[in-house]
Amino acid sequence: MEDMAWGTDAELTDEQFYNREQEIVVLKAVLESTASGSSPTIMVTGIRGIGKTVLLKKIIKELKDDYFTCYIDLSATSSYQMGKLTETGIMEHLYESFMEEYQDKKFFSTFKKLSKYFRTKDFSLGDILDAGGIPVPIPRSVNNYKKLSSFVMDLPQVIYQEHQDQVKGTILVIDEFQVLKDLGDRLETFLWYLRSVIQSQKNVTYVFSGSLTSSDLIISKIAGADGAFGGRMLNVEVHPFSKSTVKNYLKDKSPSLIFDESGFERFYQCTKGIPFYVNTFAKLLERDVQLDQEKVKDEFQRTLPYLAIHLINQWSRITLQEQKIITQLLEGPMRRKDISQNLGVTSGSLSKPLSKLQDTGLVKLEENHYLISEPILEAWLKKEYNEKRVYPFRSM
Repeated sequence: MEDMAWGTDAELTDEQFYNREQEIVVLKAVLESTASGSSPTIMVTGIRGIGKTVLLKKIIKELKDDYFTCYIDLSATSSYQMGKLTETGIMEHLYESFMEEYQDKKFFSTFKKLSKYFRTKDFSLGDILDAGGIPVPIPRSVNNYKKLSSFVMDLPQVIYQEHQDQVKGTILVIDEFQVLKDLGDRLETFLWYLRSVIQSQKNVTYVFSGSLTSSDLIISKIAGADGAFGGRMLNVEVHPFSKSTVKNYLKDKSPSLIFDESGFERFYQCTKGIPFYVNTFAKLLERDVQLDQEKVKDEFQRTLPYLAIHLINQWSRITLQEQKIITQLLEGPMRRKDISQNLGVTSGSLSKPLSKLQDTGLVKLEENHYLISEPILEAWLKKEYNEKRVYPFRSM
């Protein structure tokens, strides 16, 4: 029986999870040092679809019995979803995530203390979370951000201190860290605040993760020589699967896929060893038929709209100018002045849209040349143009 996950699955069963033994050994060893009081700060990076979330959820699931573990998705922050990320919104989201885990752990004594705390402080209240019959208040405070942030960021340390007989430490995974770019000019101040809190805590480990590569600008602001964490952060980059790993994975999880050598080479070329694309494309391929190079190439063109669905959604949300920049880059890497000449605009006017495209991960800058960072998006756009003789620009 085949047991292959879809590329969109954020959490896998033990049977569906494959490989990453080395990353698991390294990360678990580092995280378990939390118990000794030597709490590392970790940044897990990698391109979109590489499997960071799946990997981290598996690890914290394995550590859950011995540690207070909490997975936090920053992209689910209400202020981010509303299009205006705020520091207060981040703190409220962290608090709500902590409370859900406290409820799961049944640390009701902490709930009671929190209820008492809110009766004596000048926070306003929003929702009330029911924790096993004990009402736990959710703070809403725009005017008291300093108090709110201090209270929320102290909680991971407090929960460990109050329950040392039940847990060895606190491990917090803060995912989709790249959304913090939306703080704009306030980003560096926020990062330095995080550092000031983190460096004072014991038995509390923070794992930051996001769709970032080591060359991303936000990495330098966090872990660069002049960044907030100034070289004190352990960086773990998750890489695509090798050819041999993908071949063994498909043989193990989907034996009804019959590739000849050229067919597999084309499959790997299409997916680049990125688990999201490996799983999704493999799920959509025909079973029990010979898959040679031409067959895989045809199947890739047929399934492109499914492989690129998240990128198509992203494409539809960017501006017409940003879309035109990307179509220019379909010809290959280009300098900014060359893009501006082709589009008939000034080079300075491209500064903001190019920065935005880099922030969204659609474009990257290498050796003063801009290029498309998502090969699947590039393939879909070329397919659209070849079929319709026009790119799918937004209607104005």
